[in-house]
Amino acid sequence: MNFFYKSAIAMICGLMVTGSPTFSMADSSNRIKFQRTVSLKVGQAMVIHGRRGDCGSFPSKADLAKSKSDLNRVLSTGHIVFGKPGVRKSGSCSGWTPAYETIFVADRPGRETVKIHGDAVRITVR
Repeated sequence: MNFFYKSAIAMICGLMVTGSPTFSMADSSNRIKFQRTVSLKVGQAMVIHGRRGDCGSFPSKADLAKSKSDLNRVLSTGHIVFGKPGVRKSGSCSGWTPAYETIFVADRPGRETVKIHGDAVRITVR
């Protein structure tokens, strides 16, 4: 009887560990600030926004890949990479929510205004 009891507890603990979803904790000390205007030289990079998922959670890797592809398709002066996890202020989430840094890397001189995660950003690259 003792063997069956211990086996059942071990099995439940194993299911709890293997069945629990994996996730990254948001670094609340890394507050990602939205930059409405960006002015950089070719070769420079700057955190300009934060990509969030559903309120309270990070975006999926597939969502990040699609977002990166969509943004890079419309940008003419540079490209996007995603950086460290942090938090960003979100009006639709009514406060701080987990996000990844959206980093703009300046590749070519020029000016453009593009929508980054739904917000207009004016970019100047010298």
